[in-house]
Amino acid sequence: MCFRDGQQVLGEASERKIQQISLSGVTVKRRISEMLDDIMEQVIQEIKPSPTGMFTIQLNESTGVSSCAQLLAFVRYVFLRDIKDEYLFCIQLETTTTALDVMEKLTSLFTTNGITWKKICGGCTDGAPTMLGSKSGLQKHFKEVALIAKGVHCVIHRFTLASKTLPDALCKILEAVVKCVNFVKTGDLNSRFFQNLCRGMDSEHEALLFYSKVRWLSTGNDVNRVFELRGEHKLFLEMKGKDDLLSHYNEVLWEPRLSYLADIFEQLNRLNLKLQGKERNVFHHIDCIRAFLDKLQNWQRKVSAGNFAMFENISIVLDEIEEDHLLDPSLKNFIIQHLKSLESELKRYFPKFEKERKLVRNPFSGTLDIAVIPDDGQHEFLDLRNESAVRDLYEEKYLTVFWCSMYQSYPKLTGRITLSHGPKLKPSTRKKAAAQRKLRNLRNKW
Repeated sequence: MCFRDGQQVLGEASERKIQQISLSGVTVKRRISEMLDDIMEQVIQEIKPSPTGMFTIQLNESTGVSSCAQLLAFVRYVFLRDIKDEYLFCIQLETTTTALDVMEKLTSLFTTNGITWKKICGGCTDGAPTMLGSKSGLQKHFKEVALIAKGVHCVIHRFTLASKTLPDALCKILEAVVKCVNFVKTGDLNSRFFQNLCRGMDSEHEALLFYSKVRWLSTGNDVNRVFELRGEHKLFLEMKGKDDLLSHYNEVLWEPRLSYLADIFEQLNRLNLKLQGKERNVFHHIDCIRAFLDKLQNWQRKVSAGNFAMFENISIVLDEIEEDHLLDPSLKNFIIQHLKSLESELKRYFPKFEKERKLVRNPFSGTLDIAVIPDDGQHEFLDLRNESAVRDLYEEKYLTVFWCSMYQSYPKLTGRITLSHGPKLKPSTRKKAAAQRKLRNLRNKW
């Protein structure tokens, strides 16, 4: 069944006929390109009549396995009394990938479609110098052409950078896991042998998962799968005579540390998924990060008392091994130190949460001081705060739907509500983080 904008276009009989038509690669490519152009045109037509006339853009430059540099863009704008997120375009960067190249592509696109830079009120990027650089980065060029635009460092990207920080002991375990997985996965014969072994042992899974640095969730999925198939994996290495890889399994604290690594990555993956999806805004992101920081502190207290109940995998391993390992000081200290370092990294990437805009989050809060509201919006704020129908709407609708519904009645007040993708990272913190990265690179080089 074929659909367009939710409406049926062709019946099942026509669909079967279309599926029987053999298309060349050039034809398929052309039709996909036409579909993408049509989607972009529809999004642009929705942006232009937006009630606020403003939108934010999220950019990401990525190089694929074929060394093709691509610039992807997503936009967020007001549509039908709600904030809508849509894919805008994917453009190839033919040569260099500097901030000027990105600006040139964006300017050309905006000029062709009649969009002015003044309509951009925010830009969200990753932390690469090309994007977030304070001297020649894309964010700096943004502010030169869009004076009200607020540049932000993607919250999900920042969280992923913080979660990748591992002590040397855990790094060695992760490297060993990757080597063991690659030995099985890189050869077709080994993959088939391992699959038959898992089938013969009635295992829940029959294959290991590849680890990819680009895919943020792959680390946790890879380590968890290795932990679940650790018995089968160990037996397979014995059969293949891989004593160098098998030596890891023979270490005393290998399984407890592997299980902890699987547990902590599972928690990080859950938080990563919470930060994604519809109806996710800066307030939701801040709440999730704060909750996770509290969990880290709580886990440190529990591990200090010898309680590992919150870590499912390590609890299973500790029940299987000797009792004296349950209170092994080195194991407890190892876990506590990593939890502390993870907490420290999160606080470094999120140094100080911005003061929550109480006006945005809850305009009916009893502690909200009217003095913090600009003079031209104070009258509208007092009218809004004392309107019972507005209060009922606030309690019934999502925060984004509520403020989009208020634009017609209170334009001066709601005009100050920006469509932010995440909290801003202070320039001083960016410089400090860049200096620390350079220092680490020099150490690794030597």
